[in-house]
Amino acid sequence: MTEAFRTIEDGLREELLREVGKSRWRLWFRDTAVRQVGEESVTLAVPTEVHRTWLEYTYAHQLRRAVRQVLGDGVEVRLEVSRAQGARREVREHLPERSRDWEALVERHRPRPTLEGFVGDGERRFAARLLASLAHGGGAEDPPSVFLYGDSGTGKTHLLRALEADALAVAPGDVLYLTAQRFTSRYVSALRAKELDAVRAFEVDLGHRRIVLLDDVHTLQGRTATQAALVRLRERTVGRGTRFVLTATRHPRDLEGLSPRLRSWLESGVVLRLPSPSRACLEEVLAARARTYGMGEAPEGVLRWILDHTGSVHGAVQIVDRWGAASVHLGRPLGADLVEDLVPDVAVTTRQEIVRRAKDAVAAYYKVPLRALEAATKAHRAALPRRVAIYLVYRAAALPLKDLARAFGLRSHSSASRAIQLVREERQRDPALENVIDGLLARM
Repeated sequence: MTEAFRTIEDGLREELLREVGKSRWRLWFRDTAVRQVGEESVTLAVPTEVHRTWLEYTYAHQLRRAVRQVLGDGVEVRLEVSRAQGARREVREHLPERSRDWEALVERHRPRPTLEGFVGDGERRFAARLLASLAHGGGAEDPPSVFLYGDSGTGKTHLLRALEADALAVAPGDVLYLTAQRFTSRYVSALRAKELDAVRAFEVDLGHRRIVLLDDVHTLQGRTATQAALVRLRERTVGRGTRFVLTATRHPRDLEGLSPRLRSWLESGVVLRLPSPSRACLEEVLAARARTYGMGEAPEGVLRWILDHTGSVHGAVQIVDRWGAASVHLGRPLGADLVEDLVPDVAVTTRQEIVRRAKDAVAAYYKVPLRALEAATKAHRAALPRRVAIYLVYRAAALPLKDLARAFGLRSHSSASRAIQLVREERQRDPALENVIDGLLARM
């Protein structure tokens, strides 16, 4: 399919989603493709005669209006039954519909994470090498603790799970992985309930581990009792050779809700920042992950489609995992034309939609007009909101800096880069801004 046809299909999809809603679009329009475009008509391919008849009878008005919005007035809509579209529909019918069914399919086929498969350079590669040494080491030269921090999607949990798998392969029972929430429910809840047997069992179990992995430490902010219990538990392992690897979204000094004792412990070991992957690095990550499913290289266009439609690392990896699991399930690698059906909720969120949502969320939160975010302005009231909106799109979408600048009326990509850097610096000075950004991302 040519880029021109893709552009027309994307435009028709967005118009029809507004006209008929997601449910009806998925039922009747998702298997429709642009077959031919002329000066006076556009031909759409549909999978079956039933589709053609029903669309002509029920949705002719909505189709004409969508075509008019995309191609202009006076363009006639023609529908043709296509065997290729019918085959595409049959493939979809063999794929899960519900999220939990997708999760079960992916869980059956997802390869275990490995430290060797962690893509990146600089700090990212150094972190992987350090953890690999820790997995196979156990000597006195190993650091007593390693603290990894970075934005969501930088690979922190991947590294912990990969370290867990490598350490267990060397010595079963050598490592314990817990999220901070799981630690709270297992250990702290037992303490509060005065279940001494459960407390002792947990402490004894921990004392026999060479490596303890604790994910999402930032969720312990403000929980003084939980933090005190973690510090006491760590102190009881001193002299036993137990190593801790912990993760959070920010550096320990920037986690305001931590106690001085916990912060001091976290800062006393190796502290490493995992930078967010660039678009090029993210493409490498996705390509490497796709190969782990044993289907070879992802067909041309698959990774580009994913990068164009979801820039969050978590969302991109989710789609690649579904691509891999579905390809294994069907016995052949799926092409780019079917990727959008793997994660419909992500697929319909185009870059333009992410930009729109970011502007709407920021305008509502800071109570500034949308126009202040869409054109160059020196108004002090709009300066921070505009930078935050740019940063949100940077975090949520793999949008090249030149396109990001254009979306906010900036003159060059360097202006967008500067805005992103200013938000990073402001987050260091004002940790509360991180909570604002997380909240706005959740709204998007």
